[in-house]
Amino acid sequence: MAKPVRDLVLGTAGHIDHGKTALVRALTGVDTDRLPEEKRRGITIDLGFAAWQLGPGLVASVVDVPGHEAFVRTMVAGAGGVDAVLLVVSAEEGVMPQTREHLLVCRLLGITHGVVALSKIDRLHGNVEALALAEADVRAALEELAPGLAGAAIVPCSAHTGVGVPELAAAVRRVAAALPARPARDRPILPIDRCFVLKGHGTVVTGTLLAGQLEIAADPHFTLVPGGEQRPVRELRARALHVRGAAATRVPAGARAAVNLGGVAVAELARGDVLTRGHRVVAATSVHVLLEHLPHDSRTWRSGTSVQVCAGTAHTTGRLDPLGPLAGDEDAPKTMSVPPGTSALVRLRLDAPLPVWHGQRLVLRSHGGNLVHGHTCGGGVVVDPRPRPGRGQRSRWLRVARALTGSDLRARVAALLADAGALAISRDELELRAGAPDLDAVLSDMVQSADSVRLGDSRHVAAAVLPELAAAAVAVAGRFQAAHPDRPGLSRAALLGGLPGRVAPERRRRRPRARAGPRALGAARRRARPRRHRADPRSVAHRAQGAGPLCPRRRRPAHS
Repeated sequence: MAKPVRDLVLGTAGHIDHGKTALVRALTGVDTDRLPEEKRRGITIDLGFAAWQLGPGLVASVVDVPGHEAFVRTMVAGAGGVDAVLLVVSAEEGVMPQTREHLLVCRLLGITHGVVALSKIDRLHGNVEALALAEADVRAALEELAPGLAGAAIVPCSAHTGVGVPELAAAVRRVAAALPARPARDRPILPIDRCFVLKGHGTVVTGTLLAGQLEIAADPHFTLVPGGEQRPVRELRARALHVRGAAATRVPAGARAAVNLGGVAVAELARGDVLTRGHRVVAATSVHVLLEHLPHDSRTWRSGTSVQVCAGTAHTTGRLDPLGPLAGDEDAPKTMSVPPGTSALVRLRLDAPLPVWHGQRLVLRSHGGNLVHGHTCGGGVVVDPRPRPGRGQRSRWLRVARALTGSDLRARVAALLADAGALAISRDELELRAGAPDLDAVLSDMVQSADSVRLGDSRHVAAAVLPELAAAAVAVAGRFQAAHPDRPGLSRAALLGGLPGRVAPERRRRRPRARAGPRALGAARRRARPRRHRADPRSVAHRAQGAGPLCPRRRRPAHS
């Protein structure tokens, strides 16, 4: 039986003209500069791609990114889905401004596996001292700007002469062998980085599959979550899948994939859109994020601070509203700032909708300030892709955001149930905000342990809110019965209107029953009187959710 192929994505990084594309060509035999303008100017402008057979059962998809400062957003789009980075630094020039900014991007994206190619050593003409100084310069930059890559191997090489290229390939293989697997038990998440028309096939999109699996044999339909205005979420049908130019029936997480889509034109798609299934991705305009403010930035983040937001392959502008530190007092002063070198939970208000999901990495860029390390000023991870709206909710938002940063799925679900209160919360919203599709076991366990109650087929409410809700419902019914002893019970609408706060109604609303005639008035009065028994909180709360009237009504009398 053939050994299954493992896919990984290797992204380049480094300053302009340090030899990234030349090294990719030396390693893979593929020239990733495909645009005429790239050929004419001799620099990389857009993302380039190449397949690289690292060894038996191990294939790398190489993403070559531009090194110019003007194309950092394109670099982030390519680096957002990589497993490991190939940092290219010219031995002749050493660490340069975009080297530093690319290292910061790797740090903010959580990239901790990589290799450094100390390129163009042929230009040193055998100067050992200059080579040692270049290595020391690179090592210091790694330790300062990207501590997760501080132990990366540094391999002197030259794409022009071929010296060191085999050693560089061996170092990449060692890193690839140590990479953790991508989450396969998840919804598919494919941020689109290219859209084009292939003659004879139609619309094709490509991207790196960040999680889950792509399969079209059983179900060829996917959800397109677009970025920007004027384009709604829509269902699309996949005609075919390709991996590295060959047809495939299944695409595993971590692979570069091409998807042939039917019924949609290229003009209706854009870089930054996401193909997915289920309820893991949402087009959001407000998200809660755990952000790191980089030490070199000259500005202090305050409410209303404007930034550029790079999320996956999409980008827009947004404004920051600090909520508070990851740990501390929820009732801290409302005006809060985030100085450079600190981290905080922040409400990020986006100027245009972006596809986001729980656990997604973001990179923030400023419009000015200290440019020693470029415009990149911070970044972090999305903890709540669709927080509840409202004004004056800072303490509540902070409490829920802190809970959603934890690794315990049950604790995240419990926090969302507690926050929803009597309004309840749907399973789809739990999947989106808790960041996990496998919720059935957790929800069933919480129901069995009496921590939550299932309402209908899809909504859940925390059991802790039921006693208070039941007491309020009994009090409302009691006041009604005392004021109207001759009336036949309380309608659901009146009961819900009398409860404090908001209560989730059932989707099916029953039509109120007609009032009874005089022949049944005596029996109705007896049924409307307060009962002496103790009400079951679960039963009362269930009726408050819309399962029927709290007080029994009499039947419509037959007319002769």
